[in-house]
Amino acid sequence: MSKVEIESKIEYQKEIGEANPGSYRPVKFTRVKYKASPTAHIDIRQFQRGYDDEGEEQYFPTKTGFRFPEREFRRVIEKYTLTPKSYIHPIIMDKCFSLLSAGEFESAVIQAFKAIETTTRNKIGAPVDMFGERLLKKAFNPDEGALTNYKLPKSERFAFLNYITGAFSFYRNSSAHRDIELDFVSAFDRIAVASDLLKAIEDSQVSV
Repeated sequence: MSKVEIESKIEYQKEIGEANPGSYRPVKFTRVKYKASPTAHIDIRQFQRGYDDEGEEQYFPTKTGFRFPEREFRRVIEKYTLTPKSYIHPIIMDKCFSLLSAGEFESAVIQAFKAIETTTRNKIGAPVDMFGERLLKKAFNPDEGALTNYKLPKSERFAFLNYITGAFSFYRNSSAHRDIELDFVSAFDRIAVASDLLKAIEDSQVSV
């Protein structure tokens, strides 16, 4: 069967992922729906870098690959992909993972860092109009913060303050104030940071 004959039987196709992007032979994941099939398929195929007739760089599909029904692809992913529930804070799990599953990556990140804000505020009894970096600097001021761990050397107290305010500003504020291109992995990376910080907040002893 010729390429034209095969493509004429395709209802739609969309690239959904890529491994080793930019390499000589990347592997691309494509969702394909054939007219004769009631379900979509996932095509996992190696591509090879080359050039078109005008000398422009282009990637061409090879015969190395396979495709199977999308439902089978999802079944395998759900069965063999480990969801790291054992080390993600339960509050983060509750607030964020349904959003991750729905593809709402920015919202998931925002909710993760909002948990840091609300937990910190409740723990030190701060007013509702205190939020963001101002709230965190009050709680973890190296010299007089209510949640500061004074057993640590002063340099480490400063380092933690920089860590929590930096992560909050970089990850939370960027997602809240502009559109960020995130996928599951990049969103989860940010959520894992929020989980680490939330655990540290909960372990902190309130200093009077």
